[in-house]
Amino acid sequence: MTGGRPRRRRLFFALWPDEATRAALGAAAAGAAAAAGGRAVAAANLHLTLEFLGQVPDAQLDSLRAVGAALALPDESLLLDRLDWWRRAAMLVAAPSAPGQALLAAQADLRQVLKARGFRVDSRAFRPHVTLARKLTAPPPAAAPIAVAWPVRELALVESVPTPTGSRYTPLARWRGGVVAADIGAL
Repeated sequence: MTGGRPRRRRLFFALWPDEATRAALGAAAAGAAAAAGGRAVAAANLHLTLEFLGQVPDAQLDSLRAVGAALALPDESLLLDRLDWWRRAAMLVAAPSAPGQALLAAQADLRQVLKARGFRVDSRAFRPHVTLARKLTAPPPAAAPIAVAWPVRELALVESVPTPTGSRYTPLARWRGGVVAADIGAL
């Protein structure tokens, strides 16, 4: 508690890539951020957000851990085969041309369970993507097509902590197909 108020954390659920996928995504963005005047996302922060929760009191972490443990991950690989410039957000993202139905169903299930438990959920349609660079001042140069196959194996409950150089993302808990892979720190 801080000043009599419960501690709150800025949280989201995300698919968490393995190191090979992380390296491939980093290579796909190489040079594009610099050429467009942007800032590349640190490799350790690369992820695919399934649902952003915002500020959540520590007292609700056990409920979120139960949700993560029960979510069935899609049994598929995600093919990130497009680099897109989101002009309004000034971001470069890697995205699938055709997200698999299992991924869309898993995200919809997560959103429904979170809403039923009283958590704030996004009302916008889910657009699966991985942010590769931020604060682009110009469109990135035309890039060679990418093809990063991401075997979806791990879900994470992630804390976002703002820093002067951008947010730092720390998984608080991770699951592989509903099995706890790691539970980091005392929640």
